[in-house]
Amino acid sequence: MSSLTSLSQPAGLDSQASRNSENARWATLCVVATTVASAEEAEDLARALVAGKAAACVQCERIVSYYEWDGVLQTTPEWRLICKTLPGALNRLTALIREHHSYELPQITMRTERCLPDYAQWLQAQVKP
Repeated sequence: MSSLTSLSQPAGLDSQASRNSENARWATLCVVATTVASAEEAEDLARALVAGKAAACVQCERIVSYYEWDGVLQTTPEWRLICKTLPGALNRLTALIREHHSYELPQITMRTERCLPDYAQWLQAQVKP
């Protein structure tokens, strides 16, 4: 029994090695955000982006925006859409957003994030470049 104990690693090392191995395999995804004026427009746009295979997932949340437009401070209830996609689908995603958007100047921003391989595989199955 003592020989098995001396050969085994201290508790926690196996899980740490597993996490380090997982970290080395992180994949890149793109997170695109836009805002729209109503829940109906948010739902229509989200459905169009997912059905068009430009985004794997679109999350919608109600927000209030404060900004200046034509020299006047605005306070506007809006809906923010957070779209998960792949780098190869960005051009198609932004074209679809512009095509379906009601704003004269829509906010379209993008940031990259890292995800685990199983989520990246799901993204690739959902999004067509």
